[in-house]
Formats: sequence, C-alpha cells, structure tokens
Amino acid sequence: MKNGLREHNPQNLMSTMWRNWAVATGALMLPMACSLFMPKIWLPFLALAEVYVLVSLRKAAIASAVSNCSALAGIAIRSLFTSALIMLAINILCTDWLVPASFHLELYNSEIPFITCLIVFPVTAVYCGLFLLLGLGSRTCRECQGRNGFYTGDSVVGTLYYREVSYQTAILLLLSVVLGAIEYWYYFARYINSDLNDPDRFFFTNMPLAMYLLSLLFMAGRYASMHTLYTAMRGDAASGTSTTMVRFLVFCNDDMLLHQGADGRWDTPAESVIRRSESLGEHEARLLFVEKTGISNFGLRYCFNGRGFSTNSNILHYAAFVSPEEKDNFDPSDLWFNPYMLDRGLATNTLSPVLANELYRIHTITMAWKTYDRNGRRLYPIKHYRPTFRFRDLQNWCVDYDDESWFGIAHHNEDRRFFRTRQFFDKITNIFNRKKKAQG
Repeated sequence: MKNGLREHNPQNLMSTMWRNWAVATGALMLPMACSLFMPKIWLPFLALAEVYVLVSLRKAAIASAVSNCSALAGIAIRSLFTSALIMLAINILCTDWLVPASFHLELYNSEIPFITCLIVFPVTAVYCGLFLLLGLGSRTCRECQGRNGFYTGDSVVGTLYYREVSYQTAILLLLSVVLGAIEYWYYFARYINSDLNDPDRFFFTNMPLAMYLLSLLFMAGRYASMHTLYTAMRGDAASGTSTTMVRFLVFCNDDMLLHQGADGRWDTPAESVIRRSESLGEHEARLLFVEKTGISNFGLRYCFNGRGFSTNSNILHYAAFVSPEEKDNFDPSDLWFNPYMLDRGLATNTLSPVLANELYRIHTITMAWKTYDRNGRRLYPIKHYRPTFRFRDLQNWCVDYDDESWFGIAHHNEDRRFFRTRQFFDKITNIFNRKKKAQG
C-alpha cells in the first residue's frame, strides 16, 4: 500500500460496516456467553485475549489496501481491556484464589465474584459516550483523516463512514444503557447471590445474546437497503475511474498561494484533471502547471499519490516553488498565506479538506523523518527535540511522502511513554500482517 490508495465501492463499504458491528459487539458479548461455563477467574484473560486478536485484526485492516473504519473496534478494545482489569481486580481483592482476600464482604460468594454483564455494559457505555462527545476530534478519527484523507463533508464515502460509525456507536450506547439498567435492576431487586438459576441466566446472559442476534439482523437489513440506494445514486461512479486529478501546492519561500472557493474555503488555485494515470513524468507535470498558471520559472517536487474519495479517481500531489519576483504574476484575487495564517485556517476549518489533508501529511511525515529513525528512536540525543519545519526546504527534503509507515513512527516513538512496551506489543500483534507478507 505504498501509494496509499484505498479501494472502495458501495458493496465493500456496506459489508465492511456490518462486519465491524458483528465483530466489535460480538467480542463484547463473548465473555458474557462464556461466563455460563467458564470459571470467573479465567474471564479477564479471555477478554485480554480478545483485545490481542482485535488489535491484530485492526492493524491488519489499516495496513490493507481496502478502506475501513476502525472506530467501533477501538471502542470494543478499550471496553474489553478496562473490563478485564476490573474483573481481575475483583478476583485478586475479594477471593482467595491468587492471594489472601483483601476484602471480605457480607453475603459475598467467591464462586460468583462478579456478574460479567454488570461490568461490561457500564464500561462500554462510558467509552461510547466519550467517542460521541469527541466526534472527529477523537484520536482514532484524527489519525484516520491524516492517513486516508477521510474528511467528513469532502466525499460521500468519508461522510458515510463517519455517520455510520456514529450511528452504530449511538446504538451500542443505547443498548448498553438499557440492558445495563435492566441488569442492575434485576441484580438488586431479584438476584440472590448463591447460585445462578434459569431467570438469572436469562437476564444476565440469554437476553444480551438475543439482543446481539437481533442487532445483526437489523444492521444487515439496514446496510442491504443502503447498498441498493447508494448504488442507484452512484451509477455514474465508473466514469470517475478514468480520470486523475493533479494538484499543485504553490509556494514562495514559506508562503502558500490559495484561492477562495464558492463554499468560502481556501484551496490551491492550481489543479488539473487528466486521463487516468498512476504516475506522471516531471515534464508532463511542468507543462500542466505552466498551462494552469502561465508561470514558466519554478521548481517542482512530486509529493504523493492519494485517493480521491468523491470518486474512484486518484490524485497526484505536487509542490511548485516560485521566486519572489513571480508572486505578482498570479491572479490578484488569490492570497498568499504565511504559516501563521495556515495554522489559523486549519484551526477555524476554513481550508478545504483536501488541502488540510495535504498539509497534515507533509508536516507529520516530515517531522517524523527529521526526528526519528525507522525504529522510532531519536536521531538526536535531546529528548522532545523538535527540528524546524519550513516550506522553503520542502523541495530538497529526501523523504518519501508515499511511505505511510512514517505515520506510525510519528505516533509511536521514543518520546512517547512506554515506548519499549508499545514496541513489543506492536511486534506480537503483527501476526496477520506477517501472514499477508508471507503470502505476497
């Protein structure tokens, strides 16, 4: 996936969203189902094993060439991990299985130290609420936007992914709150902590599993209907596969030339549409820029090849560098933005989503390349040292912006806490990636 292209079509998108729901909610329900026959002391380790599998699958999906949204899987991972810690703490503090019990509670039954659903549902509700509260500001969404250009409002696919994961999260929050309330009512009003009878099994296990199966049918019907509607609306999508957009970011020293569009957002004034091409020679790219701007004296650098999510076309991103003498030769309605103005534009959402993605990608990869090696270790002995970033140097930087591994280095490096632990966990969760590389 070196070129960062993401394959997507209506059928893949809808089936992916249903699969995400089935896997994430199924993982949350598994400890409840296993609590019927598995000793409670083993349930925390089952949840941790699920976390390992989900993290591995999530990393494999991110590394694949197929578009996917991993937000719901992230909620399941955090919920299972937190639930596992709570269950493990109860086992250690309130039973004599591992060490002498620290707490001896009245009417406490060491054979049934906890009811699984009473832990999983509240924890899941908290993480669902946090995701809905943070929205696109969550870490998962920020990383996805920067890596894939999945900007809500910029395309049908990006908007649909975010809206659907928000809808699924809201449904999961509703189920967690309603089922959790019912479970706690039954626990305090009807449950006797001596054993599990048939009504106990129905409320604590059978009812959540039944709701899970019903949700699978509901989501299947929803995405089948959406697939039919989306296919009808996108009947002309095939025409988009025959074109390529070429975008030029125009720089003069550290200033960038931008044009205000009809929607009020600022974007580059230099872009062209050509026949489908995965690459473009420097001579052809220079001719396109001259044709678009009329400027002939400039430097040029290829940046990266990305997917256009409004269609199935791809986008070739270039950077053009003009001299100060050429600044007045552009359209007077365009405006030169300095770095401070660009920061303000990003903060106030007045830059186009495509331009915001380009700036995020260039800045993130550049700073990671200048600060860390391929293993995430600092190139300089000074902790938290940040090199300078200047657009005027972009032309001479020997960094591959098509290489998305720099995103991982930017977020997981020696300056982050628990770096070695993260590094070890990263290696052991690459099992599915190793299999794909071996097959390739």
